[in-house]
Amino acid sequence: TCLNGGTWNGKTCECRTGFGGDQCQNEVPICHNNGSWDGIKCVCTSLYSGPKCEEVVSNLEINPPPETVSAQVELTVTVTNKEFSKELEDRSSQEFREFSETFTKQMEIVYSGIPQYEGVNITRLSAGSVKVEHDVILKANFTPDYKEVLEKATQEVESKIKNTTQEHILRNNTCGVVLCFNSTATKVQNISFTQYDPEAECREKAGEAFADYFFVEYTDQQPNCITRCEPGYNTSLNCIFGKCQLWGSGPRCYCLITETEWYSGETCEFSTKKSLVYGLLGAAGAVVLVILGILLMFIFRSKRQVKRQKSKVTQLYKWHEEDGGPAPGTFQNIGFDICEEQENYVHLDSVYSNFQPSLGHIDSETKIRIKRPQVIMTSI
Repeated sequence: TCLNGGTWNGKTCECRTGFGGDQCQNEVPICHNNGSWDGIKCVCTSLYSGPKCEEVVSNLEINPPPETVSAQVELTVTVTNKEFSKELEDRSSQEFREFSETFTKQMEIVYSGIPQYEGVNITRLSAGSVKVEHDVILKANFTPDYKEVLEKATQEVESKIKNTTQEHILRNNTCGVVLCFNSTATKVQNISFTQYDPEAECREKAGEAFADYFFVEYTDQQPNCITRCEPGYNTSLNCIFGKCQLWGSGPRCYCLITETEWYSGETCEFSTKKSLVYGLLGAAGAVVLVILGILLMFIFRSKRQVKRQKSKVTQLYKWHEEDGGPAPGTFQNIGFDICEEQENYVHLDSVYSNFQPSLGHIDSETKIRIKRPQVIMTSI
């Protein structure tokens, strides 16, 4: 029986991701980026590392360079002071070996000033006087600039053979050297180098997603395939208080957060103390609370004042209504109805400015009678 969604293939249980064991009974960590669980840990591919293979490595292993590198120049020259024979086509014949020995000695003299010169290899002899197709072999110790060294050597080979074939020619059917050449028949067909390219290998191992962020740096003449997250190089990204990690957008610093500080900046060079931030936030909160308290106090006082004034106005109206109209010598508010529209707010200036003396109801002929007060005597 295969547990946790596993399926039986006739021999073993094939478990779903996240489970393992004979019956898929054990939960195992998920290994990302094609990593696999070996029962103890995640085994990551060469491009990833970390407990769950979640991080891109900062360096990749590439093949070590050879001790020596070589170049090969394919040349054709025509020897004019020798006659071609059928025996020269046979590489095992005495004639071929003698001609090869003579030609090799002549070329050693021609290329004597080139340190990388290793010799010549005759590939074919054919008719036309004697047409010699051969390779000039160049070798050099491996260095980071080996290509430039070999390219310079091949240029010297080409220059020397052309100068030699122009100087060593037949004059009056005589030749002052062992071999004379046809100056117009010298050709350089091809130049090839040792097939060792650490840059290409580095990019290939990084894959298409990260090839732009891996490059080759040399230490002690050895190539290293690295990213800027690899420490110890002039090109390294130094995350002062953080860790460099490579993502799809390139290398970047992830800054530390400790119990007392936050770090920030492109290289995590800035630090901010948590106590300072908390103190500033507390002070800002206290200031906000004080401002709110002051505003609430002003609002409360304003409401009390408005309520008091509204009470006074209401009392004036009550007096007016009890007297059955405007009493002689009183004030009549001719504009209060307008101000009354604002229920919660009374502008006192507008209220009192509209009070005017109302004397139109006074009858000057009316006699005022005052009842004489009565005196009541009581005995002690």
